[in-house]
Amino acid sequence: MIKRIIKLFWQREIITYLIAGVLATLVNLLVFMLLSQVFGPERWYLTNAPAISAALLFAFFTNRWFVFRSKGPMWLEFRRFVGSRILISLLFEYGAMYLLFNLMGIQLEIPIGSLSLSVSKVLTQFLVVAGNYVMSKLFIFRHQAQDPADSGQHSGQDF
Repeated sequence: MIKRIIKLFWQREIITYLIAGVLATLVNLLVFMLLSQVFGPERWYLTNAPAISAALLFAFFTNRWFVFRSKGPMWLEFRRFVGSRILISLLFEYGAMYLLFNLMGIQLEIPIGSLSLSVSKVLTQFLVVAGNYVMSKLFIFRHQAQDPADSGQHSGQDF
């Protein structure tokens, strides 16, 4: 059972998605922290949109080229990607952030050099990464590569 779980998560697509997801999350958090210095942490709703936009552009290209190795129609995939990310962002980046920061009062900040990072923002990112993977896998980058061994998709190929 444990071997099956390890084999499931030790596939190229999962590993590369996690790497790309961490990098996109870092883009999101960095832009968020920089803009929070300008607008203040209580105006997280203003700093969130540019942070999400920067991460979205970064994530689309890394997911298309590096993770899913898609050869599908770029503009169609981009429209689907943006649509799904807007849905996930409204649900988690705004909905969960409002719930955690405003309603539950989780306004703790982690100091990082001269910047600070909202704990609520960090917590929402776990939900965002999971939701984005499901949307990307099921609805956006569905096109199969010519050679299943090339993509690691549906072949059970290890990393």
